[in-house]
Amino acid sequence: MSIWFEVFSSAEAVGRDLWNSLASNAGPMAEWEYFYALEQSGSVSEERGYRPCHLAVMANRVPVALAPLYERDRAWVEFGDGGLLEFLTEITGLPFHLGLVGSIPYTPVPGYEFLRRSDVDPMATDRMLLDYIDYMCSKRNLLTSRIYFASTNSPHLHALLRRQGYMSLQSQYFLWFNRGYGDFDDYLRSFRSNRRTKIKRELRTIREQGIDLSVVEGEAAPAEYFDAIHQLYLRTWAKHMGMRVPPFLNRAFFELLGKHFRRRIFFSVASQSGEKLGMALFYHKAKHIFGRYWGCFEEVPFLHFATCYYHPIRYAIEKGVENMDPGFGGEHKLIRGYEVVPVYHYIKFHGERPRRMAMGIFQQMRDLSGGNVERA
Repeated sequence: MSIWFEVFSSAEAVGRDLWNSLASNAGPMAEWEYFYALEQSGSVSEERGYRPCHLAVMANRVPVALAPLYERDRAWVEFGDGGLLEFLTEITGLPFHLGLVGSIPYTPVPGYEFLRRSDVDPMATDRMLLDYIDYMCSKRNLLTSRIYFASTNSPHLHALLRRQGYMSLQSQYFLWFNRGYGDFDDYLRSFRSNRRTKIKRELRTIREQGIDLSVVEGEAAPAEYFDAIHQLYLRTWAKHMGMRVPPFLNRAFFELLGKHFRRRIFFSVASQSGEKLGMALFYHKAKHIFGRYWGCFEEVPFLHFATCYYHPIRYAIEKGVENMDPGFGGEHKLIRGYEVVPVYHYIKFHGERPRRMAMGIFQQMRDLSGGNVERA
């Protein structure tokens, strides 16, 4: 069998059919349409430090595996390393920020994985991809290769990364699990009495103001919903980030979601007297839901919790969904039934001197962090 590798300069160059034939068992954000929207909109571009170099394993002229990759000339916006590489670059003077990055850009969700056909050996193909990533880093004089928010769908990949010399970083994440709830009341009964009373009061406050909550499937959503969620994304960005850092995503990105990604989308919508007050955008696939963007046109107490958590949980129970990812951050999720789970990120240092320096610093950080930074 003839094996070789091909590097594609964009998701468009890979093509929808080829990419998605390898992503059938992956999460929704690993599919072609999502990467295409990021790249085609210009949200992900060389100007923003993302040079696409998607790596495919070809067997007898047929693609059997794909690693979505970007060459990065900076070390921020990946969320996974907490500024570690910028810190290493600053204190050592070595360009650790230059590297190959496996991630879903601007999407801090544990859903990144190598994509492959179902009839191939995952260990064999993933090892080939990692070996070729080493080769690419050597040829391009890149000091790091990084995998952020590695999916739990591929436990073998986590073990393989460690064996291939990657350092492991662990952070916390929140997930809601459907513990066999028959309905929303079952979910409420999982709380202690005082917490259950508070959630009911929050929802009653919303109802008493005449606010309606609904789910609108992406296929049925009018085009204006995608424009509205972009406006709300900007409002939320300005509220929490200010305008010193330009928003990561632009209007074209949301328009492209509306054109190509509707089958994976639903909106949770809060309205009053027919006018939208707030919206949240969700992605879904199989038995999993991912909450992404939220915003409101008017600040209303408890509106965020009702639109982003309670109503989607009701929807998830009705649909038999197994778990819901509410999005990055927010310890307030814990008191609403979400559970803490670990998420892992991996970094490999290329070159003997950079590796030796980085590993020494890693060991110090591991000692200080209580084990959240692991040595492979």
